[in-house]
Amino acid sequence: MIGLYFVTCLAANPAHCVTRTHYFDEPVQTPMQCLTLAQLTMAGWQNDHEHERWRIERFRCGGPPRDPGSII
Repeated sequence: MIGLYFVTCLAANPAHCVTRTHYFDEPVQTPMQCLTLAQLTMAGWQNDHEHERWRIERFRCGGPPRDPGSII
């Protein structure tokens, strides 16, 4: 399954970061389809009042990381 993996960091404490995962409701079968939806998805996430203290640092589309502790 292809998902959107992105790292968010607190604006007030950039050293505190969290890796987040989003799986789309629509069938996404290629990384290009994921990239097409990624910007809108992350913009919606960022604009949510609950997430206003977080910044999106980086992202990628694809399968889950092989090592759960790896940085995307």
